[in-house]
Amino acid sequence: MKILILSEYLHPQTSGITIRIEYYIKYLRKFGHEVIVYGPGNCPTANRILFSIPFYYINKDIRICFPSFQLYKDILFGKYQMIHIVGPNLFLLTIIIYLFCLLMKINICTSYHTNIYEFLQQYIENHSIFQLISNVGYYTNYYPTIRLKIPILHPENYTDLQILCPNYSKGYILSTGIDHQLFFFSKNFIRNKLISIGRIAPEKNLFRLIDLFSLIQSDYTLDIVGFGPIESQLKDYVQRKNIENIRFLGRIPYDQLYQFYQSAQAFLCTSLNESYGFTLLESLSCGTPIIYPKCRVFTKLYQKDFPQLEFDVNDDEEFLNALTYVQENTQILRELSRKYAEKYSWEKSTEDLLDIYKQISIF
Repeated sequence: MKILILSEYLHPQTSGITIRIEYYIKYLRKFGHEVIVYGPGNCPTANRILFSIPFYYINKDIRICFPSFQLYKDILFGKYQMIHIVGPNLFLLTIIIYLFCLLMKINICTSYHTNIYEFLQQYIENHSIFQLISNVGYYTNYYPTIRLKIPILHPENYTDLQILCPNYSKGYILSTGIDHQLFFFSKNFIRNKLISIGRIAPEKNLFRLIDLFSLIQSDYTLDIVGFGPIESQLKDYVQRKNIENIRFLGRIPYDQLYQFYQSAQAFLCTSLNESYGFTLLESLSCGTPIIYPKCRVFTKLYQKDFPQLEFDVNDDEEFLNALTYVQENTQILRELSRKYAEKYSWEKSTEDLLDIYKQISIF
């Protein structure tokens, strides 16, 4: 199959969207499919370059792409069996690409990955402005896709379509994988060492993480890996609260993260807004138990296997109980964590993606 993937989310970004798309591309090519990737010029995976500008407001790593004549020419003459547009995107003028593909009878689909509605609530306090931006987002991102009946692919826990498009029935579910060779199991860890990995951003609820750690700071250490728009505010908060034993390690290359997962006794998460949460699965793959908050996504994914590690993010006692359970059952939890992660693979996830491509191919 000859496939064109158009994505603003590629390495060196480290978002969950980027991880998913990079592994899809890797395994599609490994399976023998021809994959042409359009993306920003700073992304080595992209073998076709689009003009782009950085999007500093949300994430300085993100680059907003603009369509090009070469893109339309390639779609017209490239003889692709599938065009896959990775969203969300702002200025790619996807409606023109949709119409172009429909007119030329070329199979096309769009995948959405981030719950933008919940995400923006963390950044925009003014309700009127939030509603305005939400409406603009709906009519630019979702309305053309649904109106033109473009197949929509998304993770299982994606909620934007339910909130913004209540009449929309259902998209095609993207399964998830993990790189077991990169995030390999280790029995070695440092007792009483905790880890948090991810973007340092409002939606991650990290001020609450700091408050929870303050309850145990005399007995534990906490490493915070990542960067983001509230990094300086979070460091100031730690300093004002006189909280000890916290290290901010900044950005770590993705292929080195496994060392940090493996060294910790537990991974801490306080985020309530995720469409999946790859860091938790990466931690489990390394054998490091997760202490996770009660929310729709994590409850669905982890409560059945790790009920004792779930806590109400606003309940100090529940957090301490989960931590105590880790202390008392570390060895068995490390084995169960790895066993859970072994259910997922990017090879199987990419096979599922190919099955979706076949289902939605009409030309």
